[in-house]
Amino acid sequence: MENSGSLTGHILAQGWSEESPAARGGNTKVIIVLAVALTMLIAISLLVVFLANDALSSLTGTMLIE
Repeated sequence: MENSGSLTGHILAQGWSEESPAARGGNTKVIIVLAVALTMLIAISLLVVFLANDALSSLTGTMLIE
C-alpha cells in the first residue's frame, strides 16, 4: 500500500467508521436545545413588545395596539 505521508491521505485511508448510537442521540439533543432557545426568544420578544406598548400608551394616554 502506498502512503503519501499527508495527513489527508492518512485520514482517508482509515475509512468511515459505523455511526454509534451516541452520535445519533446527539442530533436529538441539539434539536431540543434549539427548540427551547427559540421558544424562550419568542417569549422574551413578546414580553418586550407588550412592555413597550404599555410604556408608550401611558406616555400618550392612548392604546397603540388594539
